Amino acid sequence: MSTDDSPFPDLDGSRDYSRVLLVLVSLLAVLVASSALPVLAPAGTQSPVESLVPIPAGSGGGGGVSTAGPGGGSMGALSPGQQTNVGGSLGGQNALQSQNAEIHFVVRSTDPAYWRTGAYGNYTGVGWRQDGETRPYNGSIETRGPDGREVTYEVELNRTARSLPTVWRPETVSRENLLVTDGGAVQAEAALGPGTTYRGVSDRPPSDENLLRTAGTDYPTEIEERYTQLPASTEGRLGAKTSQITDGASTPYERATRIEAWLESNKEYSLNVSRPPDDDVASEFVFEMDAGYCEYFATSMVAMLRSQDVPARYVVGYSTGQPVDEDTYTVRGMNAHAWVEVYFPDVGWVQFDPTPASERLQQEQESLENQTGESFETPSPEATPTPGATPTPDDTDGSTGTETADGSGPATPTGTPTDTPTPTGSTDGEGDETGPGSGDGEGGGDGTADRQREAGEYFVTLNRSAAPGATVEVTVRDGRLMPGVTVLFNGESIGQTGPDGTVVGEVPYAEQLNVSVVDAQNAGLVAPVVPRGEDGRLFAVDGVQANASTTFTLSTNATVTVTGDAVTGETVTVTAFVDDVPVRDAPVTLDGEEVARTNRDGRADVKLPTEPGNVTLAVERGSVTGETTLDLARLNVTTEPTAPLALPFTGVAVDATVDGDPAPGANVIVDGERVATTGVDGTATATLPFASGATVEVTKYGQRRGTTYDGLFLNLGLVGLAVGLLVGGVVAAAGRYDVDPSSGRHWAWLAGQWVVGAVVAVGGAADTALARLAERARLTVDHLRALVEGRRDVADLLDALRAWLRDRVAEARTPVEDLGVASVVSNGDDGGYAGDAHATIRESWGRFLDAVSIRRPHTRTPGEIAAHAVAVDGLPEAEVERLRDAFRAVEYGQRDPDERAPGVESAAEAIEAAVEAADAAAANDAGDGDATDGDGTDGDAEADPSGTDAGVAD
Repeated sequence: MSTDDSPFPDLDGSRDYSRVLLVLVSLLAVLVASSALPVLAPAGTQSPVESLVPIPAGSGGGGGVSTAGPGGGSMGALSPGQQTNVGGSLGGQNALQSQNAEIHFVVRSTDPAYWRTGAYGNYTGVGWRQDGETRPYNGSIETRGPDGREVTYEVELNRTARSLPTVWRPETVSRENLLVTDGGAVQAEAALGPGTTYRGVSDRPPSDENLLRTAGTDYPTEIEERYTQLPASTEGRLGAKTSQITDGASTPYERATRIEAWLESNKEYSLNVSRPPDDDVASEFVFEMDAGYCEYFATSMVAMLRSQDVPARYVVGYSTGQPVDEDTYTVRGMNAHAWVEVYFPDVGWVQFDPTPASERLQQEQESLENQTGESFETPSPEATPTPGATPTPDDTDGSTGTETADGSGPATPTGTPTDTPTPTGSTDGEGDETGPGSGDGEGGGDGTADRQREAGEYFVTLNRSAAPGATVEVTVRDGRLMPGVTVLFNGESIGQTGPDGTVVGEVPYAEQLNVSVVDAQNAGLVAPVVPRGEDGRLFAVDGVQANASTTFTLSTNATVTVTGDAVTGETVTVTAFVDDVPVRDAPVTLDGEEVARTNRDGRADVKLPTEPGNVTLAVERGSVTGETTLDLARLNVTTEPTAPLALPFTGVAVDATVDGDPAPGANVIVDGERVATTGVDGTATATLPFASGATVEVTKYGQRRGTTYDGLFLNLGLVGLAVGLLVGGVVAAAGRYDVDPSSGRHWAWLAGQWVVGAVVAVGGAADTALARLAERARLTVDHLRALVEGRRDVADLLDALRAWLRDRVAEARTPVEDLGVASVVSNGDDGGYAGDAHATIRESWGRFLDAVSIRRPHTRTPGEIAAHAVAVDGLPEAEVERLRDAFRAVEYGQRDPDERAPGVESAAEAIEAAVEAADAAAANDAGDGDATDGDGTDGDAEADPSGTDAGVAD
């Protein structure tokens, strides 16, 4: 462009650099304004700059229901209906046989799981029917059983649904107008369309084998009558076959695992089957069919369990689906699935899946690749947990046995997949049994060599390996069965043998079991059995029968397992076993302090402490001891302003983690008010209030962490100053270069300058004044509420108002000592303080302020100071609140200080002690090279993401 063509023909080339500078300054002003405007805009709205950025529409939420592929347009397993036939329809088509790759919903979940949509209890012989009442959802779903692992998930429907996929056991669902079926499924009163989203929280039942093995058979009458029902058409040979498969299994858990393993090993998976013509699907599948798909496997397992009087029910929904991102799963029509839930007393319904997992997954992968060209990898079976290993939060899904190859849910537990399993023991009537691996010691075979001893002229045989607490059957022979002889365990008589030469007794909790045999004719001559040695390890009978005894060595190392979320503040179930025998009536200690006793099943519920760190749970009875150590992880919280500076009405991004994993469902609290809940990824956004400062806290598992943001009004003034300087620079440069904008726009710029200047001028003063005004407004509301509730009368309020006015006059005449609060009023008629009690409260408050990391406490209210002390400095909450309430009541509320003084000195001392302990810990950490701050978080960045010291913006 030539000089003549320039819009500024009077400017020569020497001034072109200045013109470029003008343009750059103008662009910078626009950028600053663009960043400032969004933070001042209401939440959920776009800024002008954002509105210019095109945002592609998501493909998952909108649009109608796809009809591509077979069965398109049917809700399938998203609306299972009241009745279904095996091999027939489910929601308008055979959804469980479909290999349609259409996406039904997408889930973000803290754990992989099966997504449950319906449960059926009434078996008709050819299918299933839902019975029972449906009740309105009232905000919580009551489920039976001990606490398990909590899972949080967010679901987005991709097609119409009547049943909402949830994880068993659902507790809450974030929608209204819902119904809960008798089987625990969640339904909508009206069909929900594509794009519907909701959040669910479920408590998965414990999956510890020892817990399930000892659950027993004490079923509620309603459960037993309803869920062991079989139609008359069910053939008797099904029960006989099942009894053969489960021969030797002495508990419902063992029967369930035997049946599950038998079906997986003896039947093939195939979708190319049709419903058998018979009126008893289960018998037809077990005896006549070689292959089937999930509904055949699940139906047969339920019927087989019921034939053994084990309550079970048929469940439909979806398997985990395709993992597409971290904690995200795409669930398609081909993932519709059926499985089994078995009821265990004191535990509840636990899921089992008898369908062969690897064949099902292979079929789904082939169908997905044929229809979409996509494929996905699944964990190899070698990566799954070892059967029988103690489940951990990372390797269990709430089902039994090992995980399936896709990590999605129930799989084959340990079992013997043969028609006639080897007997593993017998029941003793007390919940003790010989389970797998409990019997033969080093002798091999049936373990008789390890369970038989010579005692003088007799042979003593136990029906199982001896273990402390086990109920064993003792058989006495001397070439023939010996009835009428007395048997003693460690000197205590357990009774006389019967006609079959047997007697039953409980093994004592000792290191050795001494079994003595006394003939009935010499019973009166037997002296008491006394231990030899101080440790009581050796026993002998003094007297004529001293040679008729033998000793078995007992295992005294108890295995202690913990089920449930092992996190601070939660209740877990502790189970103690020795060789598969529960340790009964034993004290349970937490870090050496007794907190519970085990029941007859070796279980006890223990509430974990709210402070993070290592804790030791121990169980001890007699010589039997066992312990386990839990690492209770710390709740870590980082907060980051969404704007360049923390300003009123701007957002704060919150990220909560526990042991490096997201902490979903945590409450986000701003100045004592809950404003948000963290999602599946442990994140949430909170909005700062219009105040001089605010404390953002997160609470989860009984822990509380947070950050205090100070000087919000000051930051607002600084932003205004920056914008004003930039705009002023633009205006000045425009005048310098004779830029002649329209007069209206020019004066608008100047008016904006005056407004910005005014904001800057009053920003510092407003920071303190508005804080005082907010505190006074809060106290006024408290006074009025007390008047309405009758706790104060009009005369009291008038007296308080007069005293406050006198104090304001005195404050204006005489400087008031900096007490670290927004304002201080007196309680005496003369403007002084009312005695030693008042002085005690003020002195204790001052000691408390010395322990708080806020630099300028006089700019903060007592509530803000207290919140900062707990969330940031980690001071004891109860003592801080006591001091805060006492100071508020006396200094602001004109209450009698004598009512509030007791306890404030001890509260201040407790706070000082906490500070000293934290300083000592920090010194030790520094000596060990551990760069952590006083509250255990790593560095200042986490404690104060705003970049200011201790969260204070000076």
